Amino acid sequence: MTRTIRCVATVVALFCATAASAAKFGTTERFVREFRLNTNGTLWIDNPFGNVEIVGGNVANVTVRAQKTVTGIDDAAIREALDQTQLTTTGSPQTLIIRTLLPAARTERWMSVVHYAVSVPSTVHVKISSQMSDRLRVANVSGGANIKNVNGAIVIENVTGPVVADTVNGDITYDPSGSPTNGVQLSSVNGQIEVAVTPEASFQWIGKTIRGDFRTNLPVSGRMSGTTFRGGINGSRGATITTATMMGNVFVLKKGTKAEQTQSVRSIVGTAAAGGVGPAILVKSFHATLVDGDFTFNTPLGNVSVGQVRGRARVTTRAGEVGLGIVLGECTVTSFGGPLSFGDIVGFLNARTSAGDVVINSARAGGFAATDGGMIRVLHAGAAMTLRSGGGDILVANANGSINAETRSGDVTITVAPQVRRSPIYAKTSQGNVVLNVSPQFAADIDATLITADEDAEIRSDFAGLAVRRDQVGQKTRIRFTGKVNGGGDRVELFAEDGTIQITGESRPVVISPSLP
Repeated sequence: MTRTIRCVATVVALFCATAASAAKFGTTERFVREFRLNTNGTLWIDNPFGNVEIVGGNVANVTVRAQKTVTGIDDAAIREALDQTQLTTTGSPQTLIIRTLLPAARTERWMSVVHYAVSVPSTVHVKISSQMSDRLRVANVSGGANIKNVNGAIVIENVTGPVVADTVNGDITYDPSGSPTNGVQLSSVNGQIEVAVTPEASFQWIGKTIRGDFRTNLPVSGRMSGTTFRGGINGSRGATITTATMMGNVFVLKKGTKAEQTQSVRSIVGTAAAGGVGPAILVKSFHATLVDGDFTFNTPLGNVSVGQVRGRARVTTRAGEVGLGIVLGECTVTSFGGPLSFGDIVGFLNARTSAGDVVINSARAGGFAATDGGMIRVLHAGAAMTLRSGGGDILVANANGSINAETRSGDVTITVAPQVRRSPIYAKTSQGNVVLNVSPQFAADIDATLITADEDAEIRSDFAGLAVRRDQVGQKTRIRFTGKVNGGGDRVELFAEDGTIQITGESRPVVISPSLP
């Protein structure tokens, strides 16, 4: 018999659709809903296609205005698009998650776009995940922001908490309305980054660019080393802004001025180490269907794509996308900026990128994967894996060995394969949720810790017999569950802060955003 110890991650509501008749080429539905969210809570919007704008203010609740627009080749296609483009919400008063759900397989018969305009209490933390948009904007929020997309501009205005923004092809604009007071990480592979501050603003600046330049019209000091600048603005006091772009320029502007009024940081501070100055870098890419044997490729800048490697693979790029289909031997990939994708890796996998997502279909021999800013997704882990993200979700859909997963900001979701009866698990997030799915026969020594400012928060578990302890840690509550499941086994350690923990006694496919009936 399973036992639920108060469900924190409850379903809040399903957006109710307004009646709309399907025109021949398209139609639009609009929704307005209000939700309760604690003043120190987290709002997460996951919207694959469409704009998102979140504005903080002196309000008590979250108000969501959504516009769903669909187009299709005929009336039947439009009705299908309306039905299969679903808006769902899950969470609690501490963490509210709003998702746009679309079919896994896209169709040529129709397309849909959802735009969100959201007002929130100014003290909340916000997260946005997107694939394609014109613009993602967050303004007037003190709880911080974590924003990720593939295509589209990111605009951040008067956000005084910690900021992480990561895009592949978009530009990033950041205006803290003064001096930044918390750490800021801005990363774009192909776009440019613009930071606008008041004339007296002072902060540390770490900049990285492969083919671009660093430019400013503010007092700057520091030194260049290859393609990296380390220094500061107005004396380098205060927080640190880290900017990384592979192909674009980085501008640090006096607010109200234009990029044309800046000069190169290189000309002001000089270059400490020769080489690696912008356009002089050679672009060298590699694309092949088959490599019959071992494959080694190094490039300062370029994309790598190989369908099959009949041996070992070793790839290093200073900036660029790497995609490997089948690798029969060990696989080692290092990128200083760019997404990594893998199909079926038979040998041990070692994958690292400084910026971008890491997607792994199958790691049969297990391995290691890390990104400084991005999501990690593993569909099948055949053996032990260690996963690290500096600011993104970690998802393991089918684990056949031990998992050690940690992210600074994001959710960790691990599903242990049904046939696995015991396995060490370590999952930690400093700002997000932890979900562990195991079979009913799974045996373990559980140690789960949740630190939260939500007084009503609990850890949810389908297993009975766990001891519960509560105590205060500063202004927050620490909740700890410990005990043996099915007689005990390997150690399972879970930790989450400002989120939730859920232990489910059913090994089932992960549905991060389930549709509601």
